[in-house]
Amino acid sequence: MESVFYSPTRIIFGEGSLKRVGEEAKKFGEKALIVTGKSSSKKSGSLDEVVNSLTSHNLQVEVFNKVEPDPSIGIVEEGAKFAKKCAADVVIGLGGGSPMDAAKGIALLMTNKGKITDYFGTDKVKEPALPIIAIPTTAGTGSEVTKYAVITDQKKMLKQIIGSPHINPKLALLDPLLTLGMPASLTANTGVDALSHAIEGYVSTQANPVGDILALKSIALIAEALPRAISQPDNLKIREKMLFASMLAGMVINSAGAGIIHGMGYFITLHYGAPHGLANALLMPEVMEFNLVANPTKYRNITEAMGKKVEGLSEKEAAHLSVVAMRELLQKIGIPKGMKEIGVKEESLAGFAKIVSKNERLLTLNPRRPTTEEIEEIYKRSM
Repeated sequence: MESVFYSPTRIIFGEGSLKRVGEEAKKFGEKALIVTGKSSSKKSGSLDEVVNSLTSHNLQVEVFNKVEPDPSIGIVEEGAKFAKKCAADVVIGLGGGSPMDAAKGIALLMTNKGKITDYFGTDKVKEPALPIIAIPTTAGTGSEVTKYAVITDQKKMLKQIIGSPHINPKLALLDPLLTLGMPASLTANTGVDALSHAIEGYVSTQANPVGDILALKSIALIAEALPRAISQPDNLKIREKMLFASMLAGMVINSAGAGIIHGMGYFITLHYGAPHGLANALLMPEVMEFNLVANPTKYRNITEAMGKKVEGLSEKEAAHLSVVAMRELLQKIGIPKGMKEIGVKEESLAGFAKIVSKNERLLTLNPRRPTTEEIEEIYKRSM
């Protein structure tokens, strides 16, 4: 069977790698635009570090620091206007998934005509985006190595995907020092986001042998390191493992895509304000329970990657143990037991299920195709 693995982003990984941003950005031109959030990169000092590195290599620097969580159509188009006014040569996304996704959208509109909404979907981008350097400050989204940007359509209350190799970052700079300041809740939510990428990419209908190796390594690293990243927040070696695992998981979904955990989770984020990773975490055990009959061998492998012994168990028993291992991990890192605890109302679930059931892309990638009724039942079981 033919399979495809694609990961074009050049990666520089390691403690202190942020210092390389100036010399690397210089390769793309003279004017750099930094796209970041409203305050966190400024408070942490990472924004100043990037600016200093750029100016020390004689680059002109502008900063667009208006990106909100789950970047909107409006903020991306405002950023693109600002970038055009600055005549930027390279766009640097600094922060979590939101600034990196916004940077992709802004860089896209620098070289492609029209509005950002024209590019919702897959393979609609005609021209390569302006060069993008992605610098993650959380260990979760993997956006630094993916061809995806998630943009929020606030009028329609939908999260829209732009998928194109033209928006893959040219360079990812991964410095674990930038993740040391992450609070426990952010560490947990982003860590589970990375875990959902690894698992959904691994069991995807478009999974491939190269991605499978990376996915199992990512799952094993997160299962071992995430609880310790919360209990030992200043342990740089643990933070390094989490950042590396997140990157691997990003590489996995770049080729294999995600499944219904993401499709269902988007509505919990949009309507109830749950962080993306938390929404995924609350749904993951029940989605895994639903999916495992479609590929019990892979779920058995997930069980082993999460540190459980499967010797003497049937394949079905070993596969189901992955759900047990997931529930134990989520409890250990302080994730709520169900969606009720974050205010989700059961009466909203049927409507969510109807919309998710129309997401052909994610349904096709999911190992087991659910009906609308089955999606609603998964939501209810996750309450």
